[in-house]
Amino acid sequence: MSDAQERFLAWERAWKQRVCDQVTPFSHGDVFKSQRYPDYWSFNCIQLARPMAAQEMIDAADRELADCRHRFAEWMVPMPDEVGAELAGRGWIVTPLVYMLHDGRELDEGDEELAEVDYGAVRHLREAWHREDFDDGVITEAFYTQAREVAERADVRVIAALRDERPIGFAQVQTHDDGSEVAEVYVHPEHRGGGFGGALTTRGIAVGAAAASDVWICAARDKRPRELYKRLGFNVVLETAVAMLPPGSGALAG
Repeated sequence: MSDAQERFLAWERAWKQRVCDQVTPFSHGDVFKSQRYPDYWSFNCIQLARPMAAQEMIDAADRELADCRHRFAEWMVPMPDEVGAELAGRGWIVTPLVYMLHDGRELDEGDEELAEVDYGAVRHLREAWHREDFDDGVITEAFYTQAREVAERADVRVIAALRDERPIGFAQVQTHDDGSEVAEVYVHPEHRGGGFGGALTTRGIAVGAAAASDVWICAARDKRPRELYKRLGFNVVLETAVAMLPPGSGALAG
């Protein structure tokens, strides 16, 4: 395992342990639970340190997350494509991911109109993003409330791209344990293709680098943002994945 991989895993685990009040080992990793944030999926999950077959993972999630309205599994190792395909065929939302570390290069931030804004100023963009990814009713008000509280525990900063003084895209930067993450980058569909995603990511890198020695970003393994992040100086450190059944899914046990 490389030094960068070890740093990422230690950084990620320290944050999980800070937010979650229950951390319990199981056969293939750990179960993380948070009584304070029960609707925030990634803080109520099974986290795999070694691979599991699809049915094994489903059984483990049903057993360990029986009191949750969702199922969520994080793979801290690559998820085999055949496992992902089987899970997707059984109703799970499966996303292979890569975590990337910035190489420290200085970047030209360009001349797009960007401004730091309050977390709540981009709520309409968060809702638009979730409508692209989930059915209506999956993202509850409790989820938004809990996500904000968790982000504020990590010294969150939000940068927005503006048009007529209204945010049309944003980047969210969170810092904890001597590491920063450009945790979210989103541009409204009506404004994509204009360079806003790159500008927001670039500003996010600068904000994160001013606060911590490492700047991380997560990208879907097989989608275009990964290539943008590579051009901006991010290099892949670790391949991971997430698999989830959101609340209300017909595939949920029971």
